[in-house]
Amino acid sequence: MPEASLKTLHLTEPFRIAHGVSSTRQVVRITDGQATGEAPFVPYYGENPQETLAWLQGVHLGEGTRAGRLALDLFHADQSPTPLWHRAERTLGPGRPWQAIHACRSLGIPTDLAVFAEKVRHTAQQFRVLKLKLGSGDLAHDEAIVATARSAAPQATMFADVNGGWSVEETVQMLPRLARYDLALLEQPIHHRGGIDSWTELRAKLPPKSLPLYADESAQNAADVHRLATLVQGVNVKLLKCGSFAGGIEMIAAARQHGLGIILGCMIESSLGTTAAAHLAPWADFVDLDGHLYLADDDYLGITFDAEGRLLMPQEKGIGARPRT
Repeated sequence: MPEASLKTLHLTEPFRIAHGVSSTRQVVRITDGQATGEAPFVPYYGENPQETLAWLQGVHLGEGTRAGRLALDLFHADQSPTPLWHRAERTLGPGRPWQAIHACRSLGIPTDLAVFAEKVRHTAQQFRVLKLKLGSGDLAHDEAIVATARSAAPQATMFADVNGGWSVEETVQMLPRLARYDLALLEQPIHHRGGIDSWTELRAKLPPKSLPLYADESAQNAADVHRLATLVQGVNVKLLKCGSFAGGIEMIAAARQHGLGIILGCMIESSLGTTAAAHLAPWADFVDLDGHLYLADDDYLGITFDAEGRLLMPQEKGIGARPRT
């Protein structure tokens, strides 16, 4: 019988986004000693780890939490006799060659811009795509983050993620200010609680030419992708949001149907979780799977990145990640 458990992961340093600051994160795992599935708990979902654990142990009935459903789904996926990406290829067709996939590195909201500039310079030596977290509560500081990063890494492809930290009015105000920094896109500027109405309002107030806008928290599943298709230029696909690997495939298919760009993202989780998501990388435009790089105690081996930031996949069945020994 498989066993379910909770694990606390410790970050190397606090990670700050618009939702708050984290120094630890919890994941739930289910394993039978051969196959293992993992899913993270994210503060803004408000899911109870103990209730999730009880559901996986059969104590509580019902549909369970999204973390519990994803952990169970990936446990079954890890039992596959072939790599998990084969499932995606059967539905989506051939994707990009693995050797052509350059991964993205995310940088949390800084307080010390001089320290941040050095971190950007160092990171850009390996990763040519950088994601800047904004939504500090201070629009001038948000702009300074982008300006500092662009000065420190003038050749890097950059985009910014606000995690819903701005209002519609603040977004309209910031878009022309950010235009000078050659960003590829702006992710989730407005809060997801505003729903379609907030995106509709924002779209109506945008100038004729603006940064491409991508939805993250607002796009939880394929149905959301269809609803947002006329309001955004792309979406962020994460396994936790849609609750299964098949749900991730469905989100990508929906985005393709509408000609939307695709970011493949993750939460802060171990290499087991990020490697599971990486099986969808050939069908994404941007691959933001660095959640395990924030950890001081990542206990799994899975995806890695070469000296130029290219994604390196393990060549094994199922998820392909294995415990560190």
